[in-house]
Amino acid sequence: MVKLQTLVKRVNVFRNGAEVIRTGTVELKQGSSLLHVFGLSNTADQQTVRLFSIEGVSCSDLRFEILKEEDREESREISKEIALLQKQIESRQLQITLWQSNGDFSSRTSLGANEVQDYIEKLPERLEKLNRDILDLEKKIGNLEKKLTEVQEKEELPIVIAEVYVNEAGTYPFELRYHENVAGWSPVYEIHSNAKDPLEIRMRARINQSTTEDWKDVAVSLYTGDPSGYSELPEVEPVYLDIREKNVEVRRNAAPKMAMAAGMAMEGAAMDMAEEEAPMLRMNMAQAEVKSDETMTEYVLPGNRDILKRSEGTMADLQKYEVPAEYQIAAAAKSDPSAYLTANVKSADLPLMNAFNASIYLKDMFTGNVGIDPDLTKENIEITLGKEERVHVSRKEVLRKTSSVLLKAQKVTEYAYETKVSNLSDEEIKIVLKDQIPVSQNKDISVDVVEIDGSKPDEKTGIFTKELTVAPKQSETVKLAYKVAWPKDKLIQERKTRIYCPVCGARVNGRFCPECGSDVTN
Repeated sequence: MVKLQTLVKRVNVFRNGAEVIRTGTVELKQGSSLLHVFGLSNTADQQTVRLFSIEGVSCSDLRFEILKEEDREESREISKEIALLQKQIESRQLQITLWQSNGDFSSRTSLGANEVQDYIEKLPERLEKLNRDILDLEKKIGNLEKKLTEVQEKEELPIVIAEVYVNEAGTYPFELRYHENVAGWSPVYEIHSNAKDPLEIRMRARINQSTTEDWKDVAVSLYTGDPSGYSELPEVEPVYLDIREKNVEVRRNAAPKMAMAAGMAMEGAAMDMAEEEAPMLRMNMAQAEVKSDETMTEYVLPGNRDILKRSEGTMADLQKYEVPAEYQIAAAAKSDPSAYLTANVKSADLPLMNAFNASIYLKDMFTGNVGIDPDLTKENIEITLGKEERVHVSRKEVLRKTSSVLLKAQKVTEYAYETKVSNLSDEEIKIVLKDQIPVSQNKDISVDVVEIDGSKPDEKTGIFTKELTVAPKQSETVKLAYKVAWPKDKLIQERKTRIYCPVCGARVNGRFCPECGSDVTN
């Protein structure tokens, strides 16, 4: 039997799973040898185990076994050493008992006073030395027991047994490769901004593994693919057209898209940060080398690193993207009294086409998390960066009056609102205020604008905007008034409307239906 010990040298980590590459060298005699390859984990997928070597080495058989009890020499030797140390502790404990019992001189008259005094003076020193020896021996036993546990775990691992043949004796390198299902990585996104320059979107990775060993000082590549997943070419089903006899039933349970912005947690994030003489700069890790082929992207991490088992995860920087952005302070007082710092970016400039969550860092201060759903049907996307505490917004109703119009058999309700925007800072602030009027979906209901400070309301949503410039420590008021008329013998209700596709009934967030592609604006 020839033993080959292997160490992990490289791991190729997929989104779910990893390919582990172990290496080792061994001396072989000419001809056939039964090679026992150690290092395979008990979580490895044995169907994927492959053994590689240089030209001139052939393999005629490959199987897996667990080390037999009689072959577990290392754990047996450690157990013998532990037993020997325990015997030494017992002998020292016996010495302590004898020294203490011999210290009773009440029945011994043959000893002189000097001998008794010498014995008593040296007894504490002798007992202390013996106790120190016992502590040292117990420490050695503890270390050996820890080592024994590790060795026993390794001896329980499967061994790759291969019948190899070489033409001449020598030292040969081998490479053991297999797939691990208990490993993987997930992307982590960050958006960094100083509210002036382009947004910086950073793609990072959290790498985890739960095998039976630590991967130390290994080369790492991350792949975007998932070899553990099952995939096949989808079939193209025929599509048949026919005349629709009834109106489309609206599907109220159609799943909405991810919200554009989550609530921000850090108050005062958009406030100016005090300058320091020697500002601290974030230390970024070197980015990965990016390689792409037909099916997936590879991120080659620089240098070697440790990926520890059952840890919270190893972080790595992959890529950085700069996205041009226009910054503004925005508020929608009808829905939320807070003002927010936002970045307006073009949908086509976003480097990611799928929805993703990102942590927001404004001037290197964490301000919360945001969900971003790139929608190429929209030219721009507004990303919320944090609450703007320098601005206070309040909206109040100043009029609600209902009257009857006898000649038209109608009822009319007049509404009036005032929105006050206060600048609490010492500098001028520009803000975009969003508001809305209701939109009629019935020809018998009319909505007429009486007074509006801002742009023309959108015909489909009723939303309009007002751009304000507010002086330091000053306030501005935006007025809105409109009236709603409807048949007096009818009841009117106000509800938040959602747009549904007139063709298939799916809920629509943008211009085009996400399921059938119909343009809902026509």
